[in-house]
Amino acid sequence: MLRFNIIQIKLILIIFCSNAWTKNFDIDIIFESGFVFESQNIFISNIKNTKSKQDIEDLIKSQDWIARYSLKFTPFSNKVTLNILNRTPQFILNNEFYVDEKLQLFKFDNTLSNLIIVTGPIGDMAMVFKLINSVENSYIREPLIIKKINFNFTSGWIIETDRYVIKLGNDLDGNKFKSLKDTLNYLYDKRKIPSMIDLRYKDGVAIN
Repeated sequence: MLRFNIIQIKLILIIFCSNAWTKNFDIDIIFESGFVFESQNIFISNIKNTKSKQDIEDLIKSQDWIARYSLKFTPFSNKVTLNILNRTPQFILNNEFYVDEKLQLFKFDNTLSNLIIVTGPIGDMAMVFKLINSVENSYIREPLIIKKINFNFTSGWIIETDRYVIKLGNDLDGNKFKSLKDTLNYLYDKRKIPSMIDLRYKDGVAIN
């Protein structure tokens, strides 16, 4: 069913773009990942105004939401075929950027607002993914849903889930991740649902 929906989206876009003549080109655009971002609407409007091959190529290269593309100009014709694969955002960083699975940042255009929101002066995006995986993979039957992750130099890392607030502090090492996993599994086994889990201290875990 998902594949069918994506194909339908592709066909609509091809027809739309085929009827959108620029000065020199008849452009078919195929969005391989479907139509996701508001940035794609803006892109379609802008590509209508291109007047040369270089204009088209420059416009495509300026789109940070594009992961890969193929561009084909038909010889002795004004026909152009453009295939685009979108980046897939994993979370929103400081309400300014999406971040994809390859740690690439691209502009947050307010289209997808139901992703994990990450805030703070974060330099290591890989650590965010490690935190997400550690929390979401702790439960087998009832996975936690992360809503927000915040980092600040005073309190360190704080994760807000659909059930708990988890405070981890600044130092994230193997012992901290093991303690997080053990604590979450313990709470699941005991069917306990505290409001907060505090793992900032070396002498134990505080559960409130």
